[in-house]
Amino acid sequence: MNGRGLWVLVGSVLAISVAACVGTGPAQRERAAPDDPVIGLLSKGITQLSVNINTVPKRMNDVQQASAGTDPALQELQALDLSGWQLHQQQWVLQRDHLVLTRDTLQRVQRSQEEKARLLDQWQLHRRRYVKALEDLRQQRQQLESKHLEVEARLIERRLQ
Repeated sequence: MNGRGLWVLVGSVLAISVAACVGTGPAQRERAAPDDPVIGLLSKGITQLSVNINTVPKRMNDVQQASAGTDPALQELQALDLSGWQLHQQQWVLQRDHLVLTRDTLQRVQRSQEEKARLLDQWQLHRRRYVKALEDLRQQRQQLESKHLEVEARLIERRLQ
């Protein structure tokens, strides 16, 4: 792969990454529930995350379709980018499921105040597990990003020598 091809691949991956972080447009967002703004915000977050989750397979396909040629460093970068999208997907699913549980718990409390203490205990247990799982994903992302920077630097240094 020539230098121009390298920059096209790097530019494509960067564009894909930026597009994923932008989020959804106002037309795709769910309207807030007029009776409870917190439930409305949770529903909006669920919708945004669902849209992001649904776009991940296309993003992963875009990365897989980009030709890394025979250069092992480019192939490694491509594999790291694919792993990054998989982590994105895992994190968004985790976050969406957390918001769904939270929204559903609040709706149950609105219907039955007698369950309030039990639901609080359940939600607090869930939250501890959620925070731990989210932290695990963040550590994985940090390791992946460090490895990506290392391989990228190695590739650029090789080109500059």
